[in-house]
Amino acid sequence: VMAHSEDEWFEREQLHFAAGDGDLGKVKELIAQGYNVNLFDTDMSLTPLHYAVRGEFFAVSKYLLENGADVNVHEEEKIGETPLGDVAATCSYEMAELLILAGADPTIPGWMSLTALDRAKERKDEDGSKVFELLEKTARKNSTPRHNKRMQSDAAKPRR
Repeated sequence: VMAHSEDEWFEREQLHFAAGDGDLGKVKELIAQGYNVNLFDTDMSLTPLHYAVRGEFFAVSKYLLENGADVNVHEEEKIGETPLGDVAATCSYEMAELLILAGADPTIPGWMSLTALDRAKERKDEDGSKVFELLEKTARKNSTPRHNKRMQSDAAKPRR
């Protein structure tokens, strides 16, 4: 019985493995087979996008986003990180920008209530200050109501 559940887990997380390996061909194949791009893995509360982003795999990250991966996905019950929150302390500027352009919100709290913005602020490396500036600018822009997409869509709905 134990082997069966282990096989199931292995089968379930094929897309996570492929994304973590940066294997775009395999990722395309698995998505075509119907693998869920927003599935959390069993132990870490990470989606295939988290894995691709961690590995700095741009083509895979873009492909996942184009195929329905939620850029702000995080398992709240387990205080999970968004993909950006997960890598804000280490990622390249280019990866942060890819996620921001896809709509990543740097102000969503994760582990210990820290946001991607908080994590980027601690960086001392060259890309770090650029990543922090990008996230700060995005957070500021998103905090003004007229830029807040959710508020716009609510305002567009007829009042009853």
